[in-house]
Amino acid sequence: MKKIIANSGWLIALLLTVMNLWMWDSQLQFSNYSENNLKMAVLQLVHVILIIAELWLLMQLGRTLKRHRLGRTRVITTWLVLVAYGAGSVLLQLVWKNQFYFSDLLNAVFPITRNIFPLATAYIIAMATFPRVNELSEVNRRFLGKVLVGMFLVATVFYNDLWGIKDSQNVLFYLMVMMVGAAFDGIELPDHWRRFVKRWGTVTLLVTAVLAMLMPTISVTIHYDMSTANRFSNLSDGLLVLVALGMFLLQKNQVIGEHQILNGGIYSSLVLAGLPLLRSHYVGFAAGHVGNLGLKILLVAIIAGAVMVVGFVANWCLRRLFSSLAITQHYERWVEELPSHLMEWPAWLKKFCHRHWPALTVVGVAYGLAVISNLLMFTSWKVNPAGSMTFDNYIYLLTARQGTLLFTALLIWLVFKLVQSLVKRYWLALSIVVPLIIIWGIANRIKLITREEPILPSDVMMYQAYGNMLKLVSAWIPITGAVVYVITIGLGIYLDRKLPVPAPSTKRRCIWTVLTVLFFGSSIFWNHTDSRISTVIEGLGDHPIFYNQQDGARENGPIIQFLNNIDITVMEKPAGYSKARMEKIAREYQVVAEEINKDRKNSLSSQTIMFNLSESFSNPKRVPGVKIKGNPIPYILSLKKTTTSGLMMSSGYGGGTANMEYMTLRGLATANFSSTLQTPYTQIVPRLTKNWTFNQLLTMPLEFTRTKGCSTVGSRIMLNLASTVFTIWEVSTKL
Repeated sequence: MKKIIANSGWLIALLLTVMNLWMWDSQLQFSNYSENNLKMAVLQLVHVILIIAELWLLMQLGRTLKRHRLGRTRVITTWLVLVAYGAGSVLLQLVWKNQFYFSDLLNAVFPITRNIFPLATAYIIAMATFPRVNELSEVNRRFLGKVLVGMFLVATVFYNDLWGIKDSQNVLFYLMVMMVGAAFDGIELPDHWRRFVKRWGTVTLLVTAVLAMLMPTISVTIHYDMSTANRFSNLSDGLLVLVALGMFLLQKNQVIGEHQILNGGIYSSLVLAGLPLLRSHYVGFAAGHVGNLGLKILLVAIIAGAVMVVGFVANWCLRRLFSSLAITQHYERWVEELPSHLMEWPAWLKKFCHRHWPALTVVGVAYGLAVISNLLMFTSWKVNPAGSMTFDNYIYLLTARQGTLLFTALLIWLVFKLVQSLVKRYWLALSIVVPLIIIWGIANRIKLITREEPILPSDVMMYQAYGNMLKLVSAWIPITGAVVYVITIGLGIYLDRKLPVPAPSTKRRCIWTVLTVLFFGSSIFWNHTDSRISTVIEGLGDHPIFYNQQDGARENGPIIQFLNNIDITVMEKPAGYSKARMEKIAREYQVVAEEINKDRKNSLSSQTIMFNLSESFSNPKRVPGVKIKGNPIPYILSLKKTTTSGLMMSSGYGGGTANMEYMTLRGLATANFSSTLQTPYTQIVPRLTKNWTFNQLLTMPLEFTRTKGCSTVGSRIMLNLASTVFTIWEVSTKL
């Protein structure tokens, strides 16, 4: 029985370590519990037990990693497992919670440099460096261990964060504890020393436990708060380090759980338990169930056990998968070719860049084009996204909009891969794509300056208006662009002959073509609210601004903003909408119209109708909260009493002449459209086969598109006086 308990000690320690990673999260009551009573004392005792278990397990990890030189392949694979679990947590967050953030993606890809899970980082560093401890003499190893333990004790006595490890959630702390295990490995204690360690270790444990239980009372008595309540119940406490070290030394130089450490099972469980995205779900589940603190501790233990099982199963599956893949041998060969010493890395990097320069060049060019095309959307060097704060636009773009830049660069890179797949030439494809993206950016900039909006999909569809669009710029601009484009393509053909790059295989060309079509084709779902694709795109930094296309182009760049406008939903289908329902409503209003018109003597067909769309005119007395002395528009109000009059419902104010005109001529309020449809003239009118307008209620149906002029809807005169547009209608049965 004792042997079974001894061999399963690692399992108990792992369970308690996982619990210690979670229990003091702010979502649970344990960390926020600040009552100076017996319950608080019990929580302190539980905390002490969990800390000792975690410290002991860390020392076991240090001892095992010191004994085995696992090699570079194993170290890099362990890092890749951390990346895989991080990416899996991001994917789970997307599928389960429909949440995706660019910062989470960076955390998954760069878990070490972003210090996401310090324990995993320390584990990887220990794998690579701890075997070097064997090169030290036994005397030096013991001295190193004593110095580390002394550092913990000094910090505890003076209760000052002398070494930067007080919060214990950093790589240095974990490495120090694991190094204690590595330094004291191999010690065989004589019987009298074993009795000494047992006796004084027990005394130290009891004293520390009592102190930890009394510290809340002491803290309240001295400081009138709980500021020092955890002085003897934290991972960096020197007394608890001594207790865990005593347990470690009493093992008779036996490593418990060595097999589970070496095969990655313990590491896998710790990573699954400690990754922030996953940990928040475990803790959140525990916080939302069971109010009793004792039962909640039991619930945390059950969840921890389940995560451990999943960790061991996932580790087994990954090992089987990795061993069965054909690429494994290539991967291991590539890892073995990596430099062993720091001074060898420059030569290796130079060789790597020389071998893969075509791919690296395209990636760099794509990112550069992304920066250039986005910068072209700004008309000044300053930007104020926060309203009151102003930044240099390139600083703002390269820092706050990095996700958008990377996504734009990915799209440009895919365009290059598609063109390369079609023409089978590297330099020719590059010479086609580079000027194309630059011309696209310049064209968007010109339209932003002249029309305060970028190029939209509707502009591409309105090919009959290309001539009018070209009139907006000087003739030399398109001519120069065409000449430069031809010269660039010629240069690409020349470089393909002088500096040829092998063409991709047929299989790869098919893959790149499909991927490009899928990526760009996904834009038809970008604006589907709550869809997974929309969540990912917004998480990458896409801010689909439709009410102000100019701001949208500056935030997202011309490429992404163009794709944003592809997925346009005109209007959400109202509940109960049907043909029969609409016919019923039409009949009801027909009856009302007949009742109103039966006594009318005049006819609209013989009158001239004038719309005066003045953006600056309104009755200020109708503004809520505004009190005005006198009547600012007495004549108009008196005129309304003697003729047909009323109020017009407007879906906007202070601008938007085209939309006001659209609502007036169509009788359709833009407020009823979806948020993705902000400019009906460019987004919906060109797509319709039948455009009903005001004059069609009176005369024969006529087609209308704004680019063809007002005459197509029966307007004889159109006057543009500064910001006021007068449209004179002469309605006749002869139209």
